[in-house]
Amino acid sequence: MKSAYLLAGMRLSRFIKIIMKNGMSLYPKYLVRFLFLFQNGMWASIFHRKEKSIYGDRIKEHKLPDDPIIIIGHWRTGSTFLHQLLALDPNLVTSNVFQGSIPDSFLTSRKSYEPIMGRALRGTRPMDQVKLSMDEPLEDEYALFRLSSYSPLERVIFPKSREYFLNHFPEFLPTNEKLIKWKEAVNYFYKKLTLENNKTILIKNPFHSFRIKVLTEIFPKARYIHIIRHPHKVVPSTIRMWDIVGNQNSMNNKWTKPKVNEASDLLLRMMQKVDTDLKVLPKNRYFEIKFEDLEQNPINEIKSIYEHLGVEFSDEFEKQIGEFLISVKEYQKNKYSMPEGDRLEINNILSSWMTEKNYSLD
Repeated sequence: MKSAYLLAGMRLSRFIKIIMKNGMSLYPKYLVRFLFLFQNGMWASIFHRKEKSIYGDRIKEHKLPDDPIIIIGHWRTGSTFLHQLLALDPNLVTSNVFQGSIPDSFLTSRKSYEPIMGRALRGTRPMDQVKLSMDEPLEDEYALFRLSSYSPLERVIFPKSREYFLNHFPEFLPTNEKLIKWKEAVNYFYKKLTLENNKTILIKNPFHSFRIKVLTEIFPKARYIHIIRHPHKVVPSTIRMWDIVGNQNSMNNKWTKPKVNEASDLLLRMMQKVDTDLKVLPKNRYFEIKFEDLEQNPINEIKSIYEHLGVEFSDEFEKQIGEFLISVKEYQKNKYSMPEGDRLEINNILSSWMTEKNYSLD
């Protein structure tokens, strides 16, 4: 089933609460999604109880590593490509599609889910040609949403108005007691991910671009890689991505794709927030990279990142990168024909930032 995947894997009690909180349409399409998610939630709950009985005490006692490498940056800036490359480093551990989809029981339930998920995840992502499989790297927002019941993604699933859903989440974080629960979800997920090894954690999540201060509280020695890309590529690609995700996951008929000015405004606000928050950290704990440079010479750019952050770059890792680049040589990026009015609107909002980063306005 290629729809409703943002809630698939959430335990039944959490799923029912989020439905009760938001409501849903009773049209057949949404009822089918509800039934799919309901039975999925039942299995998630059953497997969670089993895993808790086996690993509960070990997870509580396990010490969370405090020095992850965290990839931040706006959507469609090439963060997935960077994540795929860094995930090849044998000294790093990152969340994959299965772990992010079944965060409550991924230590014990893979054999049960694999026959179904393995078939469902064939092919590529709906918004581009990136390969899908249970072991492909995945950003942690999906796991944290399922564990904490909080994410701006909730407004994709349950749209309330016709404006850009991300405008309702100025910091992309909950408040008060919900923030405590969100932090606990981060702690729990990454304790589980490192339970069987002592590798450095690799995290990728565009939402984390607004969460640097809180993440640094959880991980006091965290290092950040900020990836940027020309807004003329980022803005239309982001609009297309959210429109696909919204249509595949919404539980009512109020979904509307973001407008050019809305997506541009958020991009600017995110870039300003990242610049402000990173400058508080020591310079050897953050690095900014352009997607255009990474695409042109991946190995050299990653070597520069590692040297700056004080991470060992091994011969084995370089070999893995080379083999991966050969395997994706035929990858075709999405192409867009951007109306002149959209280009001018993007420039009007982002021209100062583009000039600062040496991006052309043409």
